[in-house]
Amino acid sequence: MTQEHLFIVRGAGNDTVGLVGSITTPIAEAGGNILDLRQDVLHGLFTIFLVVDLSGTQLHMKDLETLIGEIAEKTGLELAVDRYFPTPGAPKTQNMLAILIGGDKPGIISSMSATLGKYGVNIELAEAIGREGLFLTELMTDVSRCAIPVENLKSTLGKLMAGMKIQTFFQTEDVYNKKKRIVLFDIAGSLLPDAVLNEIIQQTDLTREEIAAAYSTDALPALQKAAQCLDGVLGDTVDAINAGVRPTEGVVQLIHTLKTLGYRCVLTSNGFSPFIASIQPKLGLDCAYGVPLKIDNDEQTVIGEITQADCDAKALDRVIASVSAQESVGREDIAIIDDKDLPEPIGIRLQFELDKLLELYNKRVLSKENMLGVLGSFGVLKSIK
Repeated sequence: MTQEHLFIVRGAGNDTVGLVGSITTPIAEAGGNILDLRQDVLHGLFTIFLVVDLSGTQLHMKDLETLIGEIAEKTGLELAVDRYFPTPGAPKTQNMLAILIGGDKPGIISSMSATLGKYGVNIELAEAIGREGLFLTELMTDVSRCAIPVENLKSTLGKLMAGMKIQTFFQTEDVYNKKKRIVLFDIAGSLLPDAVLNEIIQQTDLTREEIAAAYSTDALPALQKAAQCLDGVLGDTVDAINAGVRPTEGVVQLIHTLKTLGYRCVLTSNGFSPFIASIQPKLGLDCAYGVPLKIDNDEQTVIGEITQADCDAKALDRVIASVSAQESVGREDIAIIDDKDLPEPIGIRLQFELDKLLELYNKRVLSKENMLGVLGSFGVLKSIK
């Protein structure tokens, strides 16, 4: 193989089924050998890079450009061809996987990459996602030429990211076999965005003042009020409410992406367990913990009593211990994403199919007081605008 016969084919466009085959098949049929391929889909944007070797063919660059142009016309992608002159890699590398996770904000990657560059660390592979206020990136780095000991580098990077409220995880052994890690969403506030709450207020007899009076308090009194408002509601009605609850599209994409990257996803919430449990399969969560809400076995109705012990049942330390034992991971491999001091939760947000919920209200299946309880069943409301 000679370098003169190596080419890079790169492109992007709207994602659809079969694009990789539409690109690679004509290249293979022309005798081109694909040495490397990297393809991804970002927010519906298809991207691809290929290193193609034409040393076994009579094709020249213009022939390849013509072929790629035909592929672009058929697929609707923007594709281009460049000559490729590879440079020899370092004779010996020492890899470190760095994982950053936390609330999304500008400057995270630039700060990390600038610091890595300062100490002579090369980023070989980077993958980042940002969904529903959550940021996660994985950086495969080569620390063989690092100007400081790796342990000092970890400490420096950890402090840098902590200043931006970003958690860091590092792996230096067997880096291409990622350790099992867990993303634990600890949501104290409501899983319902303000826009959903405001729409319900507009479509019902509830007022902001009534909601504020019920829920502008500490967690236990607020949950007790919500439970009292649901006292006597049929279990079938709870099921009907749950049937009309759905995660936002961004949340579905976020959890799917995290699981594709190998993370286990867990939710603990101040919402009542019958409601929290219903969203677990809709999101594909591995575990979900809520505040127990009692159901009378004989009457099959809600018992509107919540105690401190009920709230303690989903306390964060208990959830961490349970998840650690269940998944066989250490505390150091659990990233906790909370919504402290935030108007809306990071990562997990829900919506109602309002026609189903309002139908229950219009038919008097749910009273005004019951509806007030429903709003408090998905976590403690922090604000009503």
